Amino acid sequence: MKRLIASVTIMFVFACYLVSCEKDDLCADTTPTTPNLIIEFYNSDSPDDLTTVNGLQLFVEGSQDTIQAGTVSTIKLPLRVDATSTKWGLIYYRPNTGTVIPNTDYLEFKYTTRTEYVSRACGYKTLFTLDAPNGTPPNPVLTNGTDSPTLWIDNVEVLNTNIENEDDVHIKIYF
Repeated sequence: MKRLIASVTIMFVFACYLVSCEKDDLCADTTPTTPNLIIEFYNSDSPDDLTTVNGLQLFVEGSQDTIQAGTVSTIKLPLRVDATSTKWGLIYYRPNTGTVIPNTDYLEFKYTTRTEYVSRACGYKTLFTLDAPNGTPPNPVLTNGTDSPTLWIDNVEVLNTNIENEDDVHIKIYF
């Protein structure tokens, strides 16, 4: 009888242990998280033609790290979630009579943030809304660097001020 009680007790404890296990909370790769800003490049002379930029490099102002984007027609730029603006430097190596001259233009994005709960496994994501220019400089603010007296970017067009996903293009750059 003691053996039966001991066996039932052990089985009961083991069953309780198995029932108390939870499945792992993992954030699936397909779950949308904090989106990046999507930028496409277009030819200024033919505004409907998506164009590639050769040898593009990117960096956040104040950072020593440069991202080698290479030859691209679309880029994804992360915005800072702990600030209300992010200033990106875009370096284009424009060919000039046999030599390649770097030309740095800066785009400063000003925005408001909104935090949204995704799930227990994924936590929160931050959504961005580009500030509308009301008597202030346009958003984004385009300035040139010290390496060239001219801008390589001719025009910046904002298509979508709400940065909530990476399915849509947010900015068009004409060069």
